[in-house]
Amino acid sequence: MLADKAYDSNAIREQLASLDCDAVIPSKSVRKAVLPHDAELYKARSAVECTFALFKQARRFATRYEKTLRNYTAVVLLCCIKCWLRI
Repeated sequence: MLADKAYDSNAIREQLASLDCDAVIPSKSVRKAVLPHDAELYKARSAVECTFALFKQARRFATRYEKTLRNYTAVVLLCCIKCWLRI
């Protein structure tokens, strides 16, 4: 799981460990023992956040006007196509 410092808590880390999931979360500055994380993988989080920022420019995506999963999936697909084409 890629997350920012706000999600650096022992409870979240324990839950991820129980799900056999790797936590890529940098430690907060107040944490006494700094926990290691994969810095290169953490940089990928930025790309994901930028993609969601592009998606949110489409109002239908951000406000979830679509009630059915099929229609919402179509809106997500159209947003992906728009991002890919950079229209």
